[in-house]
Amino acid sequence: MEKNREIDNVKNVTIVGIGTQGSMIAFRNALYGKNVTGYSRTEKSIATCKAKIDKWLEYFVKEGRLTREEAEAVKERIHYARTLEDACREADLVVENVPEKLPLKQEVFAQLDKVCPPHCLLNSNTSSLLMSEIDIRVSPERKQKTFAVDHDDPIRNSYLEMMWNKDTSEETKAAALAHYHTLGFEPVVTEREIKGYSINRVWRAVKRECLHLWADGYVDPSEFDRGWRIEWNTNIGPFQLMDLIGLDTIYNIEMSYYNASGEERDKPPAKLEEMIDQGHLGMKTGSGFYSGYDKEAGNLSVDKK
Repeated sequence: MEKNREIDNVKNVTIVGIGTQGSMIAFRNALYGKNVTGYSRTEKSIATCKAKIDKWLEYFVKEGRLTREEAEAVKERIHYARTLEDACREADLVVENVPEKLPLKQEVFAQLDKVCPPHCLLNSNTSSLLMSEIDIRVSPERKQKTFAVDHDDPIRNSYLEMMWNKDTSEETKAAALAHYHTLGFEPVVTEREIKGYSINRVWRAVKRECLHLWADGYVDPSEFDRGWRIEWNTNIGPFQLMDLIGLDTIYNIEMSYYNASGEERDKPPAKLEEMIDQGHLGMKTGSGFYSGYDKEAGNLSVDKK
């Protein structure tokens, strides 16, 4: 499909769950002119999201990517709600961004089906779960409007994985591509549903091996990342990327694969769980495999050089 022939009819975007990636997705949509509503049940998470977005806007102004007036306009396009009804009342697209736990996502989608306008598209920002399992309690009409996405770094990157399911209509596919192209993304589409998409399945194999090499004492994260950057000519290594994603999210994704396969090699190492229990979740808590992150600045504080 040629992008210049696409028409993006999505004007109002609701982000359900404004944590690490949810706040970045909200920022990206507002940056490209969308009216955004971030949903959270707590004032604390809303305040955290606002602080991150303020930092990102300051960074963009400092780098000359936005004028002060443009930054203020971006900020004014972002609103917040503490009930799903308020958040979704005028939504054209809802991006669900809650933790990678199937029962939780199923419950959220069942609620979204009830409160969203009939035309509203629903997508889940999920790394390892299948939409056909997530939307199991959604009406047949709404299922046609569902698809899955997997973001890497919604602020820095144009990369995005997108996956259709057996119910996704051709109209929804066209609308989804038009919207994400408008946001400056270059989606890689997985045409048939498979756990982990396509590129992300390969990343998951790398991630799993890295975690076990580290947990079993074979490698130091910084040394491994240094070699990875040299060998693959990239500016970030697997351990630093896991810190950026969030180690609790990494753990939940790995548990999703383990629960599906039952194979011991898919079980995340106990050492990772110990880090999480100690509050070392990566970028969002200031420390993980690396330390010294600016929690409020989010991923812009990650030195990827």
